[in-house]
Parts: sequence; C-alpha cells; structure tokens
Amino acid sequence: MRQDGGAMVQLQSILFPDSHVCQVEELYFHRYNQIQETERIDFDGYFNLFYIEKRKKYTQIEELSLQLTLYGYKELILVHDGTDIKTLTLSSTERRSYSVEFPYENVNTGAFWFALIRDPSIDEPFISGSYITEKMWNPVHIGVDICTFRREAYVQRNLQQLKERILDNRELEVSEHVTVYVIDNGKTLSHIDTIKALQNTSEGKIHILENKNAGGAGGFTRGMMEVLQAKKRQEAPFTHVLLMDDDAVVEPDALVRIYGFLATVREEWKNITLGGTMLREDFPYMLFCAGEWWKNGTIVRPEMNLDIRDREMATTQYLTETGNETERYSGWWCCCYSLETVREDNLPIPLFIHYDDIEFGVRNKNQGIVFLNGVGVWHKGFELLFSGANMYYDTRNNLMQIALHQEKGKKQCAARFYLKMLTVAMIRMRYKDAELIYRGLRDFLKGPEWLHEQEPEQLNNEIRGLTYQMKILEDWKDELTEDEVLALQRQITARMERFSLEEIIKKKTVKKKATLLHYLTLNGWLLPTDSEKITLTLSTDSPFSTFRKRKIACYEPVSGRMFLTQRSYKKFLRLVTIYWKSFWLFLFKLGPAIRDYKEHMSSVTNQRRWEEYLEEK
Repeated sequence: MRQDGGAMVQLQSILFPDSHVCQVEELYFHRYNQIQETERIDFDGYFNLFYIEKRKKYTQIEELSLQLTLYGYKELILVHDGTDIKTLTLSSTERRSYSVEFPYENVNTGAFWFALIRDPSIDEPFISGSYITEKMWNPVHIGVDICTFRREAYVQRNLQQLKERILDNRELEVSEHVTVYVIDNGKTLSHIDTIKALQNTSEGKIHILENKNAGGAGGFTRGMMEVLQAKKRQEAPFTHVLLMDDDAVVEPDALVRIYGFLATVREEWKNITLGGTMLREDFPYMLFCAGEWWKNGTIVRPEMNLDIRDREMATTQYLTETGNETERYSGWWCCCYSLETVREDNLPIPLFIHYDDIEFGVRNKNQGIVFLNGVGVWHKGFELLFSGANMYYDTRNNLMQIALHQEKGKKQCAARFYLKMLTVAMIRMRYKDAELIYRGLRDFLKGPEWLHEQEPEQLNNEIRGLTYQMKILEDWKDELTEDEVLALQRQITARMERFSLEEIIKKKTVKKKATLLHYLTLNGWLLPTDSEKITLTLSTDSPFSTFRKRKIACYEPVSGRMFLTQRSYKKFLRLVTIYWKSFWLFLFKLGPAIRDYKEHMSSVTNQRRWEEYLEEK
C-alpha cells in the first residue's frame, strides 16, 4: 500500500490461490468449521505466514501491523504459533478497512498469522491486505536479471504477471523501484509481438537485450553488467540485482517481499544476499529446498521435498530460524545480491551452466544469506531426469569449485569426487557418461584461461553430441526384440502402479543396498548375467540395481523417454583405460591446475574479460 512520503513499508501481501501462479489452497490458508457451521479461515499457509525470528535478527522493524480491507467476516483473530492472542469484532455487512498491531516487540520466535470468522449470510466475502511496518530505513532499487534461452512462453507469462501486479500497480512503493532486464541468449523474443508489446508499454521498465549464447552464467552476468553500467550512467540508483530463471513460475509478490526486507534491513546486514526457495512445478506444494550447502565436493539439501501444505512443515525450524548465514548459497532461479557483492571486479566464472551459482555464492558467503517464505519460484524437479551433458559440466565445474573453495585436502577431495562419479557410471554401464566425466577432468586441467578462450555454444553442442539419445519406447522397437518390448511395457506399468511419482520423488521406494558380493564382483561384472532379458531403471534407483544385468533401459517417467545400454566387456576395458589415464593426470597435473585456478581465476571474473568473452565472433 503506497503511503505518503514512503515512510510506511509493505512487507508482504496477503496472497490467495491464483490460476496464473498456484492453485493449492493449503499453501495460503486452511478452513475450519466452528460451532453453528460458522467457518473459520486461518491464513496460516506458507505464503501468508510472517516469520518473526528472521525479521528480528536481520531488520530494524520495531512494530508490525496488519492492514486489511474486509467484507463478509464477523471476527478478526491475531494468532501466534497456534495461540489466539487478540480478537476483534468486525462489521460484516459493509466493506471496511482495518489496521491492527501485532505484539511484535514481545515475541522473538515462531510465526504470526491471522484468522477470520465468516458471516454465513454473505455470499461473496472480500479480503485484501498486507503486513506493514511504520518506517523505511534504506533506499532500494532492484534490477531484475532474467536469463532466457528459447523459453518464450515462460518469459511472456512471467513478464505479464510482473507488469500487471508490480510495475503497473502504483499502489505499491516497489513499483517505482524495479527495472527488468531480459537477457535473450536465444535471440527469439524480438520476433514475438506480445512480448514486444509488454516492453513497449512498460515505460522503460522492461528491457530485452540479445546476447551471445554463453549459457546461464553468460546471460546472468550480462544482466549484472547492464545493471552496473546503468547505475554508473546514473540511469537508475540501483542497489541490488535480482537473478531469476526463465523456465520457472514466479509469484510476483516476491518483489514486494524483497523490497520490504531490504528497505528495513539492519546496517550490519546491509549487503546480505536474499536467496530464493524452490518449489516443485510438478508437485507445487513440495518445497525442494530453501538454501543449500556445498561441502567436500557435495551438494547438501536438508529437508528436501518438504510438503508445506501442512502448517507444521511450513513452520519448521529449518524454515523459520536464523543461523548458517555464511554457510549456505542460493540457486540462481531466484537470488538477490547487493551491488557491493556484484561488482565489476567480482563477477561469476564463465562456466556456461552448472555450479556457477554455487561458486559465486560460496565465494561471497561472508556477506551472509537469508531465505524468506514467498521469495522463490516453482521449477521443474531434477531427480527423475538423467544427467546427459551435465555429467561433463558437473565434473569440470565441481573440480573448479574444489580447487577454489575446498579449505583442506583439495587433492584428496577432488580424487574422491571424481572416482565416485566414474565408478557409478561404470557399475551402471553408462559408458558415454564415463567418457563425459573423463572429458570434464581433462578440460578442468587446462585452467581458467582455456575456459575463457572457448566458444561456449560450440563446446556445448559438441558435448551434447556425446550423450545418450533419448526416445520413447515406440521409437526403440527397431532395436529391441518383441519380447524385450513386452518386458519393458510390463515393467513400466508395474513401476507406475506400485509407486506414484510423488513417492518416487520422496524416495519412499526401497533402494537396493550393496553387499560384499557387489563390491567383490564390481557389481556383477565378474559374474554371468542373470536371466532377465532387459531391465528398467529410473534415475532415482540405486546404482546396484544393475547387478548382473545384461541390458538396461534408463527410463524417465515424466517424459516417457529412455535410452538403452548393455554389458560390454570391450567398453569395460575402455573404462579401465580411463581409470589408468586419470591416475596419471591426477598424479602429475592436478596440483599445478589447482594452483592455476587459485592464482588466476580472478583474471576471468572481471568486467573487461567478460566483455571480451561475450563479444560476438
């Protein structure tokens, strides 16, 4: 709500299910029946909770009010952690505005929310409102940096939502403090009339810029540089840059919440990073993560796939408490950095995709990071997909991450990570994955200057050409016997009937555990194959599920596509050769490569080198 002088700050809006964003009612409120069939509605869903501990620690907020416009409700109840703390009688037969204070100064932890008692005689009740505070401390201007590559439908939907609900909404203070930069790596948006119309009617608040296809790292960095240069030219008083994915569903109120938090943040936390939570697009009530850890070459996601329809899950300590500010990082699906962090001499590494957000987050972790409910996106899940070209990027880029940020035992950590990746590919019989892993090692050893000199799209196309070909079962029939096709059809039906996708994602399936026999026989490589003609596996299955198998169909249940692989001792000998070559590379080249990255990586993360890198050749 816009207030005179900009003194009052809107911290977060009261949200409802939206057909353009999310329609899961329990993420916004829960209905309860009272005596005499009077309905009580608690706005205790994930998006309408107000987390107290984080505001107390990171912001200067001294008081908290709830402003509501209501019609058709008899009572308003303020609630803290399930306890009703204040009840007000309302005039249900006329639309009126109310402002009620929470006892903010008396509470340090947990969550506030409110409840309403409906008047059953009113057929179409009305509610709108927000949490506000009385004072603004900090000037804020946000450059929204959206990187896209041929995701026109997503971009159009998100721009439409941002424009209608934020940029054109003069009631919101944030509407005058946001500028959007869409970095178009695919160079397709200029041909779409609806997107051009959004830009042309935005009063200069939406910019669409074509960019060389240098992956997510290149697109987001181009957006960062545009914001830095606009500030230098005094086109806008930018203080922050917000990175957002193109292939995600955005709740526009995230900008209200980001602005409200930054406008009230404490001086000691003025450069804190505001990370983004990720919910699943396929199961929109599942919180995939709210901050991740990178430790010893491994990504750690606590409380992964948390069902936040349940208020108990939406108010767990993991989501509400403070701490770990300098340990976590945020994916770039939604992440807001201070321009004291994003600088001309402190830009990301040109990794194309994968680990660019991890490296940049770990590099700047001393600034701290916080995650708020409602600041995030819905994104497609990753677990049920096979890695493909990402095997190369994950290997190469994580080795760089280890070289730069592993505190102790860099060589040992790199060796453990690499050998695990290679061994898993070997026991799964994924020979192309093993080749990509080995290629990732060899390219890592070439150092940061080699990375800068690559033509990124050409390299990516080459890597993608080395991956397995994914096709639906119908398209594999020329390469399978009739018995194998029937066997796969039976296995697909059995897997999907026995376990829902939700159960697979939550990992409720029983995973095959390794025994001494698995280890002694290299997962059955030293034994004859079993009698099964062909075996279906998912990406979530244990590597040991391929024990003594002859032929494997690696199946993605969401897309219905698969690729085939089978036992081949010729290819197994090739893997032995890769192990041997890798040993010598680690022995003689790993140490010098680690020193090269530590001493020279900063030479490719400054604006001058990025301008060279992004120049069209």
